[in-house]
Amino acid sequence: MTVLRGFDDRCRATPEAPAVEYHGRTVSYAALDAAASRLARRLLRHDVRGRVVGVCVDRSVDLPVAVLATLRAGAAYLPLDPAYPPERLAFMLRDSDVPVLLAQPGVAERLPRSDGVSILWLDDDDPPGDAPTGQPPPTVTVDDLAYVMYTSGSTGVPKGVAMPHGPLVNLIDWQRGASDCAEGTRTLQFSAFSFDASFQEMFSTWAAGGCLVLVDEDIRRDPHRLLRFVDDNRINRMFMPFVALQALAGAAAGQRRFPRTVREVITAGEQLYVTPTLRRFFTELPAATLVNQYGPSETHIVTSFRLGRDPAGWPELPSIGTAIDGARIVVLDDRGLPLPVGATGEIAVGGRVLARGYLHRPALTARRFVPDPYDATGGRLYLTGDRGRLAEDGSVTFLGRDDGQVKIRGHRVELGEVEVAVKGVRGLADAVVVAHGRPGAERRLVAYAIAGPEGWPADVRGQLAATLPAYMVPVAVLAVDRFPTTPSGKVDRAALAARDVAVSGTGTATAAQGPVEDAVRRLWEEVLDAVDVGPDDNFFQLGGTSLLAGVLTNRLNEELGIQAELETFLRYPTVAELSAWIGKQPTAPVVDGSGR
Repeated sequence: MTVLRGFDDRCRATPEAPAVEYHGRTVSYAALDAAASRLARRLLRHDVRGRVVGVCVDRSVDLPVAVLATLRAGAAYLPLDPAYPPERLAFMLRDSDVPVLLAQPGVAERLPRSDGVSILWLDDDDPPGDAPTGQPPPTVTVDDLAYVMYTSGSTGVPKGVAMPHGPLVNLIDWQRGASDCAEGTRTLQFSAFSFDASFQEMFSTWAAGGCLVLVDEDIRRDPHRLLRFVDDNRINRMFMPFVALQALAGAAAGQRRFPRTVREVITAGEQLYVTPTLRRFFTELPAATLVNQYGPSETHIVTSFRLGRDPAGWPELPSIGTAIDGARIVVLDDRGLPLPVGATGEIAVGGRVLARGYLHRPALTARRFVPDPYDATGGRLYLTGDRGRLAEDGSVTFLGRDDGQVKIRGHRVELGEVEVAVKGVRGLADAVVVAHGRPGAERRLVAYAIAGPEGWPADVRGQLAATLPAYMVPVAVLAVDRFPTTPSGKVDRAALAARDVAVSGTGTATAAQGPVEDAVRRLWEEVLDAVDVGPDDNFFQLGGTSLLAGVLTNRLNEELGIQAELETFLRYPTVAELSAWIGKQPTAPVVDGSGR
């Protein structure tokens, strides 16, 4: 029994039903299966059974075809984001011993060349030499790997989570009974391919006979365009981390446009905060349900909580819910012993939901996946590092972490890995990285660094961007003479995190060129927690992200009466450029000298 079972069942039951939709074109279950089977035959000629196959594709129908083909060939898929730095991608290819890479022309060119890796182009259709061999498809079991996904590592080395079919089959079986998804349900494929939520989007949709609706990356990153896409394409179900959902709800409020076809929104990946914006969004959508789920990459989803129909009664910090079928949640003390109801400790997960471990990291696997003393069958517990407490009804309250792991834009980030990168910048003697952010707001990384004898190096953030994914690059690298310490002599990270940090621009000596530019500056400073923003400061170089751009877009549209979108910030990323664009709009605002 593998994760393909639900998809195969639908191929037999409703072969002509739509399985995928992209740019208004639908692909039936039968057609998707045929395309995946052709590609699987090509893979089998490369002897990939039991190996890891790299998949590097842009958002298109090629993505589900490549995933299904890899699994059909008895291999595990490795998502490769071409936006990652080449050094990181090269490590992932080496560490997972990838023999074959599935790629689109134009995408693979962004990847580093690796010896011994064959590339199969996804625009080739059974080229000569790749014809079927007549061999039967490989036998795959629940213990075989389905995918490998890399997460941040505290030592500076990413670690590959090796997930077999068994836990994923358990998840999809549970999801079919717990979700509102049914035959014909249209699910938005929002999650990044490198997130495990992308698997859940695909396979829970297909197991129920639904249609996966793909969205282009530029629309996905723009809350205003995404809102129109969701509405125009009659989306019924969405998987979104809190920050993205909050941005979408803000866009809906700003445009007074609420997607009435949405029936279920599942959020996971970071702490859910029920903000006034979210309450209004779901109040306007009385037929929609909000579900809060929890699960680290090492287990995928293990708890779920369905909020009630009345958003007015929702708690600001909802529970992460009770264990799904096949999962067991315990809370442990510092000695690894179970704690009673109401006591705070480390959340540990057991049952049929655990990954095999970390690829080629047996020592780390042994530390995090430990024997379960209360399982007579020899099961294991995964020690999450998350803090929480159990209630009488079995529900779990999530209370954060005590270690150096944080969530940034839905990604799990080990502060230690970022620190290793900052310390590696030539000219810096030492560095500490902490996360700043108010509850319910997007968290941001800030590095505090001590310069070496050569003096402060140039363009530290630019150097970091060459080795770290964009979400791991600190929004600011601040110079300090020394770090605050605790009475025991350790670096006082809490004191650094408590500092009121404002990103500094370059505008101290430059007056605003009119009230529009003054208003733009003011809004930038509020959204970015920045000071002294000048006309030539770049929004993204000051730490702006696509989600923060969505927040700023809402503010600009509301206060200045314009119709900006994320694309506007990409084309006009400085204060001066954006202000000039605003001044040319047919509905150019009239503001007083205070910028209001």
